Formats: sequence, C-alpha cells, structure tokens
Amino acid sequence: MTTPIIRFLLLLIGLGFLAEAALAAPEPRVFGRSTEESYADKAVVIKVGENDLRNSENFRFMRRTLRRADSEGARAVVFDLHTPGGLALETADLMMKEMAELKVPTYAFVNNKAMSAGALIAVATDAIYMKPVSSIGAAAVVAQGGLEIPETMRKKVDSGFGAFVRSVAVAKGHNPAVVEAMMFAGRSYDFGNVKVPEGELLTLTGAEAVAEFDGKPLLAKGLVDSVEDLLQREGLTGLPVVAAKPTGFERIAWWVKVLSPLLIIVGLAAAYFELKTPGFGLGGIIAIISFTIFFFGNNLAGNLAGYELMGLFFLGVILIILEILVLPGMVAGIIGVLLVVGSLLAAMVDDIAAQDFRRGDSGLLDAISWPSISLSIGLAGALAVILVMMRFLPDLPIFRRFILTASSSPTTPADSANTPEDLLIRHTGTSVTDLRPAGKAKIGARIHSVVTRGEFVAAGSHVQVIEVGSFRTVVEKIDKEA
Repeated sequence: MTTPIIRFLLLLIGLGFLAEAALAAPEPRVFGRSTEESYADKAVVIKVGENDLRNSENFRFMRRTLRRADSEGARAVVFDLHTPGGLALETADLMMKEMAELKVPTYAFVNNKAMSAGALIAVATDAIYMKPVSSIGAAAVVAQGGLEIPETMRKKVDSGFGAFVRSVAVAKGHNPAVVEAMMFAGRSYDFGNVKVPEGELLTLTGAEAVAEFDGKPLLAKGLVDSVEDLLQREGLTGLPVVAAKPTGFERIAWWVKVLSPLLIIVGLAAAYFELKTPGFGLGGIIAIISFTIFFFGNNLAGNLAGYELMGLFFLGVILIILEILVLPGMVAGIIGVLLVVGSLLAAMVDDIAAQDFRRGDSGLLDAISWPSISLSIGLAGALAVILVMMRFLPDLPIFRRFILTASSSPTTPADSANTPEDLLIRHTGTSVTDLRPAGKAKIGARIHSVVTRGEFVAAGSHVQVIEVGSFRTVVEKIDKEA
C-alpha cells in the first residue's frame, strides 16, 4: 500500500501538471500579453448598457480595457452609452485614474441615453456625440437604492465630488457650469435657450446639447447615427473597429472569483480526506480539480494568480506534509501554513487594485479587503467541514470498512467482523517520532499516524492506544511496553 508521503507527492504532482496545462496558454495574461485581438491602430468600442455601471466587475473590465488600449497603441476609444447610471465611486475611479491619464483620444457616443454616472463618463471623454433622439444629464449623486443622503453628508459629497468632476470637465474642454447643472439642484442656470430652474437638474436632448452657447456647442460636438459616423466626423474614416467585451473564459472566471471561498473549502477538505484514507483516490482528485480551477479562474479574472503563487502554494503544502510526517518541530509547519494562506490570499488580489497600490493611488486595505473576506470564509468553512468529517464519517459503515482495510497488518488475524477499535485499542507500541502531539508510532508491524491528548511524548517512548475514531488514533505514554 502506498505510504501517505508518496500519496501526497502524487497529489501535488498531479495538481502541478493540471494547473500548468491550464495556465500554459500562449502568453497568459499575468505573465505576458493576452492572446486576444490586438488593439493596435484600431478604434476600441466599449459598450455601456443598462446594467453595466451597476456592477463593480464591469468597471474593472473597463479599466483593464483602457490600459490595454494605451499600452497596445489604439487610435481611439469610444464609449457607446445607453445607460441610466450606476455606481458613483467606481465611476469616479474610472474618470480620475484611467480616463484622465489615457493618452488615446476618447469619445462618447450617447446611443439614446447617458444619465447619471453615464453622463459623467461622457464628460470625461475628449468629445461627446449624440444620436438625434437621445438625452444626457441628471447626474446628482444619490445613496445606493436611490435613497436621500442626509443634509450634512450631502454637502460633503457635493463639494468633493463636484470639485473633481469640474476639474475633469475643464481638462476635457467641456463647460463646467453645464456639468454642475446636471449634478446640483441648488441654483438656477441660464444657457441661452436652455434654462434650468432652481431645484431641478439639467437633462439635455441631442438638439439642446449641440446648440451653440458662448460661441461653441453647449456640450456635444455633433449629432451622429453610429460609431462609424462619429469616427468619420473625427477624421478616422476606415479605421478598424474592435468591440471590447469579456471573453467566455473571462465570464466563467468572474464566477470562479465569486466562488473562490467554496473552492478553498472543497480543496482543503478533500486534501484532508486524502491524507486520512489509503491509496490515491477521490479526495486527491477533488483537491486537484478545486485548486486548479481556483488558480486558473482567478488568473483569467484579472487577479494575481499565476505560476509564482502556485509554486509558493505547493511549497507550503509540502512543508506542512513534512512537518506532519517527517520533520516535527513546528518550524516547517508554520512556514508552510504561512505560504499556503499567503498564496491563496494574493491569488485573489485584483491586478488593477495591486497596480493602484503600487502607484500610491490606494491603500493596502483597498487591495486585500475582499480577498481577505473570501479567504476567511474559505478557511472557516474548510475547518467546519473537516470537523464534521472527523465526527461523522468514521461511523458510516463504508468508511469503517475502508479504515479497517488500511489498519490491518500482516501479523493481525484476518477477521473482517472486527472494527478498527477492536484491532487497535489497548494495543501498545513505540513512538517513531516526537508526538507534539501528532506524530508516528509503530503499533504491531505497522507505522500509524497518531496523536496524544496534548502532552509531548519523545521519540522511542512506549505508548498505548486509548481511542480510535474520528479519523485519528489517540495514544498515551506508558512506563513500559505490555
């Protein structure tokens, strides 16, 4: 029968081969450029639909797209807007951190409507074009769910948010007063034929947005029917157009990212089950699949998961195994646990958040807050599942027969009616390693994984089995072997 060390080495080798195959696509995202269609010398169109600004994951996708457009040398980025609005803080991040620093010219095509956050995104572009029948505006910041913000907090939000939006509008050549009229209802505005009474927010039709005011269009540069018309107006006729959209793999990867705590629970519980059962079987296969999906999915989702972190994860698991089976002494185990936990945490950190932290745009807590929550849920869940396994699985007949087969030795009479307790309880042997409290002891002709009730037992001491069950064999030190 295969020893536990060999079985776990097989587990790690199998996991390594599968994960390497999964991540070994040509030029994976974390370690090289994506194999998606290049944005070089093309117009990149980012469609912003009804619900796209209500999902923080879509903002991450847009930020990654803008960085790709910049790094790959796109000729233009067009936001195709048909949205009622969405998340204010994520919109601010997109405007300030990505759109304000983008070297590629950006354009907004108001394809029917750009309300609230959609209007602010349009203001952050270099030029706005609208469909003849379209609208833009009503960009006041509201609490999630449309609730009213308390008066004092409202003043703080309006002051801070308004200042940065005005700065963006000025930098992009838009009239800041028009943007203020869209955001704040505290005063009246007069833009020639367009007047905004006090207490109302400005919303412009396409015709109103292109109307002349103070010698230039009020907000939009022109009316167009399509992205192609917009490009023609900007002198980019014939420029290849590529639509930026998540691939099927990326959509799956986003689900994997959400389900990462569950994958950690399943993977750790399955690895524990593999350690406690003979042969290489179901537990090892499930652990391989779970952690392969975990690293591969987080890699595709735009997180830091990659070869280096997977290597640290493997090294940590090996050190834990060595601590349990070969080198008891706590040091290897502690280092192994830190490597496993650290690699799982880092694998879930969003690459965009990590870049923001390195650039000083955000704090460490912003980068690791969600990964920390996911990891905590995963570890707590895995511990709960393992405790349930320890308590109930040994009492199931199929598992009792499984353990009986593994526990019997050539010197033990073959009696399939006996239980593991009948075979081992009160039997004596010698501790092969220090028991701290876990370790190895030779009982009869076999080496068993054993544990004391907490006391330290030095290697070479005489021990007696006092309990078998819950996936563990408990021993205590005796004065001499019986």
